[in-house]
Amino acid sequence: MGKMHFNDTIPPVKETQWAAFLNGEPDISDAPNQGLEKIDGFTSVWEQTGNNFSFSEANPDQAWLTLQKKIAKTDNGLKLNLFNRRILKYAALIVVALGVGFIAYQTVQNKGKQSEIPVRMVFTQTEAHPSNLTLITLPDGSTVKINASSRIEFPESFGGGIRKVKLSGEAYFEVVSDMARPFIIETENASVEVLGTSFNVSAYPISNLVEVNVKTGKVKLTQYTEGKSAGKTTILPAGSRGWLKVAEGEISQAGMLAPNYSSWITKEISFQRTPLAEAFSVLENTYHVRVKMENSEIGTILYTANFADLKLDYIVQVIARTHNLNVKKNGDEIIFARKVN
Repeated sequence: MGKMHFNDTIPPVKETQWAAFLNGEPDISDAPNQGLEKIDGFTSVWEQTGNNFSFSEANPDQAWLTLQKKIAKTDNGLKLNLFNRRILKYAALIVVALGVGFIAYQTVQNKGKQSEIPVRMVFTQTEAHPSNLTLITLPDGSTVKINASSRIEFPESFGGGIRKVKLSGEAYFEVVSDMARPFIIETENASVEVLGTSFNVSAYPISNLVEVNVKTGKVKLTQYTEGKSAGKTTILPAGSRGWLKVAEGEISQAGMLAPNYSSWITKEISFQRTPLAEAFSVLENTYHVRVKMENSEIGTILYTANFADLKLDYIVQVIARTHNLNVKKNGDEIIFARKVN
């Protein structure tokens, strides 16, 4: 093979040092500064790419043939002393490896940048009016009905191994089953974890009570202690309810659903020897009004009745007539009082 001509020559000392480096042999610390800078450059890139790509599948023979063809086509009168075939083959290999390594490095860097991008949170909030029952569909297909004066916050997409939302107020969930990704609802004082089920969560910030009624499936209710670490917990099967008394730090459960836990959705109300104080609380949550009693003794009266999708005014008048009470309205406030004989 005749001599090929280039505009520069590679000094013999560099040939030896680079060949040694490529073969993983002696130390190259004595190399000239310029050569060290080049070696350090591709060494840094190669090390940062780690094991993301391997050059074990690269073909040095094919790379050598390609390099030969490109050299053979060069005809610009420049001079180069070719060194031995084995070194040039590995030089061609390192060019291929560096190209793959650079791509790997850029890929790793881009992935790192992407992971730092925060997931945008979406929230829905309803106003205090009985007609504003809001139904939303979450990214996984689960659905949520939101009661008045409530807020739910969730990401545009569920990533990782969990599906997490935040709730302030009351909502009814129908969660799509996904055994690999638990569904977690965070409230101010507790968390609710499920895999796939339907249940109602009431957790208004102004209330001292977090209550969960489980229609289907199984739910874990966990108390948040100071610092938001996990505290007491209870497992709630289908047809049961659990509650947390926030101030007392007590968590309990019962083997039956609360009679009117879904009345805010269905407008179906059932009172069975229910104290009027409790009945009035149900009316407040169902129709989003305030009910007051001028005499505290009124709250102890037991009341039995069933109402299905009836107007609030009708229900109030029935209660007043049944127990010989006076009733008056002041805006969205209803006031019961004893009749004076």
